[in-house]
Amino acid sequence: MDIRVITNFFSSLFAETHPVDLAKRLATIALTVLFIFVVFNLLKIIVMRATKGKLTEHRTLMLRRSIQYAAWVIAVLFVFKSLGIDSSAILGAAGIAGVAIGFAAQTSMSNVISGLFLLSEKPCEVGDVITVDTTTGVVLSIDLLSVKLRTFDNLFIRIPNETIIRTNLTNITRFPIRRLEVAFTVPHRESVDRVRALLLALAEENLFCLKNPAPLFAITGLDTNGANLSFFIWFDKSKFLDLKTSFLESMLIAFKDNGIAFSARRVAVEGGLDAGPPRPA
Repeated sequence: MDIRVITNFFSSLFAETHPVDLAKRLATIALTVLFIFVVFNLLKIIVMRATKGKLTEHRTLMLRRSIQYAAWVIAVLFVFKSLGIDSSAILGAAGIAGVAIGFAAQTSMSNVISGLFLLSEKPCEVGDVITVDTTTGVVLSIDLLSVKLRTFDNLFIRIPNETIIRTNLTNITRFPIRRLEVAFTVPHRESVDRVRALLLALAEENLFCLKNPAPLFAITGLDTNGANLSFFIWFDKSKFLDLKTSFLESMLIAFKDNGIAFSARRVAVEGGLDAGPPRPA
């Protein structure tokens, strides 16, 4: 369809309208649209106050977005009706655009359906730290089309809902406690029992190390360099940096004071979060 057809369509709307009447008409429409948004903003404030503390942050965000979308839909429908615009006529005149919108809507509808599955399954909520494929970040919002993340290096990532449904999602902070693994190697001449007793004593003294579940000591392998050891300690997820820093510091001091030689292999939290909580934007 030629673009001139669309131009002529809109020109014909005001062809027989006096400029003064047209100005009054447009002013009335503008004031009414403004009134619609004011009313819906007041409604949003009332609803947010009424539901404060009763809904999760995710559900609160979805409710706020729903009210905003409703205001836009009503405002657009009012403008169309006031101008005497037949929506079907516009879509018919813009045949080529309609085809493009159709293809785009197909993808969007798939994301919307996937978003409904996410809302029902609740694999994550706003504020959770999740990993999708190789992307890890804090959930900023869960919308009908996508999930938005902020990574630990302060990047904004948008992931379509369909991608999340088709991909393994790891919720790193779903549960309140995590486990830190300290893996290292000691020479064959070193007493493993002495190393075990020393680490358990350090865990007992550490304020951020949980006593239940209890720490775990394991021999993970033997090679030419010595015995490969791992020590596992549990902690509250909000105390990650406190636990990691304090325990490693005390471990270094204790091993040095007791003449224990070792080579570190890995210090990691299972499932990720090794970078600690993200810094504010």
